[in-house]
Amino acid sequence: MHRKILVVSLLLPLFVSAAGRPGRTEDPAFGQIDSIVTILSQITGLKEEHTVPYGRMNQAQLRKFLSHRIHATLKPKDLEMDELTLKLFGLVPAGFDLKKETIDLLAEQAAAFYDYREKKLFLLEGASLSSEETTLAHELSHALADQHFNLEKFVDDDSASDDENLAHTAVVEGQASWLMLAYQMRRQGVNEPPSPAMLATIENSADASTSDYPVLNGSPLYIQQSLMFPYAQGTRFFEDVYRRFGQKAFSAVFTDPPSDSAQIIHSERYFAHVKPTAPTPPSFDSVEKQKEIAAGEVGEFDNQMLLWQYLGKQEALRLAPHMRGAQFRIVESGKKPILEYASEWDSDSSASDYFTAYKTVLRKKWKHCDPTRDTEKFFAGAGDNGFFLTERNGRFVNSIEGIVQQAAWRRALNRADGHPE
Repeated sequence: MHRKILVVSLLLPLFVSAAGRPGRTEDPAFGQIDSIVTILSQITGLKEEHTVPYGRMNQAQLRKFLSHRIHATLKPKDLEMDELTLKLFGLVPAGFDLKKETIDLLAEQAAAFYDYREKKLFLLEGASLSSEETTLAHELSHALADQHFNLEKFVDDDSASDDENLAHTAVVEGQASWLMLAYQMRRQGVNEPPSPAMLATIENSADASTSDYPVLNGSPLYIQQSLMFPYAQGTRFFEDVYRRFGQKAFSAVFTDPPSDSAQIIHSERYFAHVKPTAPTPPSFDSVEKQKEIAAGEVGEFDNQMLLWQYLGKQEALRLAPHMRGAQFRIVESGKKPILEYASEWDSDSSASDYFTAYKTVLRKKWKHCDPTRDTEKFFAGAGDNGFFLTERNGRFVNSIEGIVQQAAWRRALNRADGHPE
């Protein structure tokens, strides 16, 4: 469910700024790039294939660039479906403008970025980078990885799984953040990987960043954490891979990448090649013609954010790891969108806990939630978008939300009861 528009965050790291490397320059911001690249190559074992061109942008040019990139990456209909998905799950408010919010967020935080399509580093006018040597290491890490593993293809792969795309973004940003810290230690004469205290600085900077950026601070939780996840969780993931593989980790995470956000959060699942299941979303009979307009995967990150938003962080961290897979589908019936959602859990007990939690989600994400049935197995009634039916069946929790026809809703409820008409 993590929508691809947010992968644009790869271009503009939230917590570090960067510069580019020409052959020669009088700009003091670029004076240390040769030595930085040399050290990065020593740490990774990856040689620089060619120097990286660079340029500058002002804020107006940056906003134009971001708008063009989103337009080139997503069709208008895809962007509309991305936004609709987030709204139906209750992760963003009804009036949320996903494209505008994304541009505002990235423009607010940008000091510089590496454009993996143009293979070029951009520095924003007015950025103060004269004393930020280590932040240059972050962006040059992107450039070095791109020369060996083609970041455009790696991140913009046409995978049907948005959660997999999120995992790939976490690989890119986590590796670069880890390398930035390793570079800093090497410059201090310490030929060791980053210490736990240094690694914690990445996560701490992510937690503290919202107060420094008004647009980010005012964004929905899901949007905030979508942008922070690749840095905080991605760095921890790469640390685990490096501890196991050493220098080979710099290639392994690209040649054998994680398949979903759960493998980023729980690196042991990555090492064991544990992949998510794909339960089939429920459906219902309608006299009106139905048309599928969106579908995808709900990853552990997505589920964690949903629970965090409506039940709090502690409950989210307790429940989300027990999910084994989830899928959603949005169908249009009578020009009304209907959300069909299925999740699978590691035990009946976990499914029961999630069923109880999801009832709270439904009650809180709508202004009006009027259940006519509330049992250990069924939760059904009417909400803001129409009738709903949520059911727990063993390790599975299914939900249909937004049925307009009461007769169709009753047929779905009877079928769930085992009494089809």
